Amino acid sequence: MDRIIILYAKTNIMSDDAINESEKILESLFEPDNAEILVELKDGPKLLSFLMKKIAISKEELDEKLSYLIEKGFVSKDEKNDDISYLLDTEKLSKVLENDDNFKNIDDGLAKLDSFLN
Repeated sequence: MDRIIILYAKTNIMSDDAINESEKILESLFEPDNAEILVELKDGPKLLSFLMKKIAISKEELDEKLSYLIEKGFVSKDEKNDDISYLLDTEKLSKVLENDDNFKNIDDGLAKLDSFLN
């Protein structure tokens, strides 16, 4: 009997961690600065210089803002020669938004991001 209770407790902790992880991802996606960056990335990769001008953000701030989303694979950073570009994984974003009850698909999710910013 004790083993069943311990196993059940461990199972609940793991699912709470997964829930907390999902919440943290959604918070990061909808954080206003990140949302603005993601809207810029929705149509394809963008150079660091473009994002810095468009959003008025420094390289350090951009890296800090996107660090969690890069870690989780939603955004990738590509450095070639002196050019740095960022790319949004729209398929991964779509899966997260589709799994959340608030969103039907990526278009609805990105529309919500866009309307939030305007």
